[in-house]
Amino acid sequence: MKTPEAEISRSFDVHSRTLDNGLQVLLVENPAIPAIAINATVLTGARYEPESKAGLAIMASNLLDEGTTTRSSFDIAAAIEATGGHLETDASFERVVAAATVLKQDVDLGLELVADLLINPIFPEDYVSKEKSRTLAEIASAKDRPQVVAGWALNELIYDTHPLHRPAQGYPETIERITRDDLVQFHGQFFAPNNAILSVVGDFKIDEILARIEKRFGEWNNRPVRLSAIPKPVRQKDRREKFIPMAAQQSNIYLGHLGIERTNPDFYPLQVLDTILGGGAGFTARIPQRLRDELGLAYTTFASITTTAGIDPGRFVAYIATAPENTKLATEGLLNEIRRIVDEPVSREELQDAKDFLTGSFVFAFESSAQIARFLIQARIYDLGFDYGQKYPALIKSTTAEDIARVAGRYLDTENYSLTVSGPMEKR
Repeated sequence: MKTPEAEISRSFDVHSRTLDNGLQVLLVENPAIPAIAINATVLTGARYEPESKAGLAIMASNLLDEGTTTRSSFDIAAAIEATGGHLETDASFERVVAAATVLKQDVDLGLELVADLLINPIFPEDYVSKEKSRTLAEIASAKDRPQVVAGWALNELIYDTHPLHRPAQGYPETIERITRDDLVQFHGQFFAPNNAILSVVGDFKIDEILARIEKRFGEWNNRPVRLSAIPKPVRQKDRREKFIPMAAQQSNIYLGHLGIERTNPDFYPLQVLDTILGGGAGFTARIPQRLRDELGLAYTTFASITTTAGIDPGRFVAYIATAPENTKLATEGLLNEIRRIVDEPVSREELQDAKDFLTGSFVFAFESSAQIARFLIQARIYDLGFDYGQKYPALIKSTTAEDIARVAGRYLDTENYSLTVSGPMEKR
């Protein structure tokens, strides 16, 4: 049975406004529950930080709630906790986010806190030092995880000098270089209302919430924001390999190459292809079925080309963790399944099962106001259209076996790819 909020995924009415300072505002009334989700997204991220200060964007986002010109970190935490609400900050390669979920009666405080974090952070020196230490410990811990190390290595091979080649949290040497001044400069360079989108979803009236938004965000001063042009990564025309000796029980194998941008019109048939080839929750796809269930080579294995699609091309990646002595067999197994979906038509049953899975699970992406608020940002960034809830099922259902063959042949490559393996090399 669908909840009232789930129904909104196919029918919500988006009210779009732009404040005088350039802030884009996207609103959806959702009176189904008495909660309001606020998502403020600044259009910057790791793709715009200097190589020598990799990790700067994530560090800045983590420190937004550690003190502003009007509140201490304790004041911020106490204010949101007193309402039973939720406040968080996050960053990716494309964006920095401050988000809150509050009850209807606390919407003024929610908007005020989110605005304060974005407009007035002070990046206290003592918290900068603590965040650097925490990040260095996180990186050190990640370096002991073979799957993470192999994934990092794959990105280095696929993306070369493009910003996506590096871990989003940076490297130890770049974290050490970051100063409070760098964080203040990053904030000053990119955090402006004319470089941000605010989405609010919940139990409110449009005119009333607009007045509240204007009060909290209207005095945020706009200024020129220069987003450097990032050269597009180039699809490799050779085979690249890297083997990383590590103490581990299994070999972690990543095989892949450059993928697609989110705006690629072939995203939808490729998503169906992903479901047939690499799987989705509750769906038995070819690679898991063959390599895990039939051959017993792994517990975890998957493949996808659409998952990481964004402003920049993501990556096609196939992954398997297997016993060291099975490394060669497992790698060839991945390649065989990729070749098969390129060379052989998918069956009618596979195609229908994949389409049923995608359209059936689609509604769960809109179960909460917070999910809808995040979607509105994505719809604006990737120009998906606010009627996406109606368009998506039709785009998936119209996919044919011929479409799968076409996109498989165009976007998957079993000759020019990158391969990384981490684990016990002596047993290869």
